[in-house]
Amino acid sequence: MAHRRLHQGSRPLAAALLLVSVPALAFAGPPPGRLTVVERVLAQDQGDWQVDYCLKLEGPDRLVLTPAEVAARVEGWLSNSRVAVHATPRRSEIAVAGQSGPTATAEVIASPDEALRCRERAVLRVWTGPSRDAGPARVADPEPLSTVAVEPGGLLRVRLRLEHQHCLYGDYDPLLGRREVELRLGSATIRDNLPLDREQYLAQPRDSWPEPADDHKDTRHFVSGPDSLLLDASMPGNQYFRFPERKVRYSSRMRLRFWYMVAPGTEGEFKARVAQYRESPNAWKVLSDGGSEHTFKTVGRWVKFEKVIKTEPEATTMALDFRIANAEVGEVWIDDVSLEPIDAAPGGP
Repeated sequence: MAHRRLHQGSRPLAAALLLVSVPALAFAGPPPGRLTVVERVLAQDQGDWQVDYCLKLEGPDRLVLTPAEVAARVEGWLSNSRVAVHATPRRSEIAVAGQSGPTATAEVIASPDEALRCRERAVLRVWTGPSRDAGPARVADPEPLSTVAVEPGGLLRVRLRLEHQHCLYGDYDPLLGRREVELRLGSATIRDNLPLDREQYLAQPRDSWPEPADDHKDTRHFVSGPDSLLLDASMPGNQYFRFPERKVRYSSRMRLRFWYMVAPGTEGEFKARVAQYRESPNAWKVLSDGGSEHTFKTVGRWVKFEKVIKTEPEATTMALDFRIANAEVGEVWIDDVSLEPIDAAPGGP
């Protein structure tokens, strides 16, 4: 069973929504028409799937749902031809019981190696009202389900997220395959078949490097105002600056850009270093083949640096640092630092 890969230029999350009308769903529960499905929205969110149902309460009676009256069951054969470890379809069966909590997890690939281990987690949320907003999309510990009350003619909203938990591929490659879903909402049961067998876009990291702290900024020189990053070898601790680790997609091309200006009279050498890492819940590893160091010798004017970096097959994060090496005299200004994917624009809103 193979699934088609996403071509470049596919639509991001904000535009990649699939709305399905009521006849696509099977509804059971007395009396007929008490809860009517008026909308279903399917969306890829990085390596996860998000399914939103909107139901309208018909009739004169108020509906109260306790957590014990809410449940979901999801089944399907999952694979992804982009990822070698997911080339073979594997069965996933998840059952969420509201009284036990809003989540349940299936072991898709069992392995002592975190780089191979894969799980799918289902997260269920239920709320009322016209808004689709149910808070943060992916959180480690979602809030427990609470009792909801729907007034006659009101809207009940149900969100089912299917999260790909994999240290290398989970943020970027959704598990593909049609899912059979059964939602229990009090005495009503909704059965659905979700066509989640094709990616909607090629997911890229949403991270960006933060602005340097004010004590590392200088307003005297810059390419883009109002300031730039300053290295000052005469000030203890200011001869070095490290941007923190940020997420990167494995085996992808990234373009690193920045401008620099070395002050005349600077002793020592101005250097930039790139490092790549593999991070998992239980381990941290430096990927030495993904590291590089660059020395810059031009003095007295702004110079643009640009380099294409291929991330390692196991890379999850990358860091960048600048320093004036082996000197106590000198200044360097750095501006417009960016790291962007080449192969596709970041997905999502």
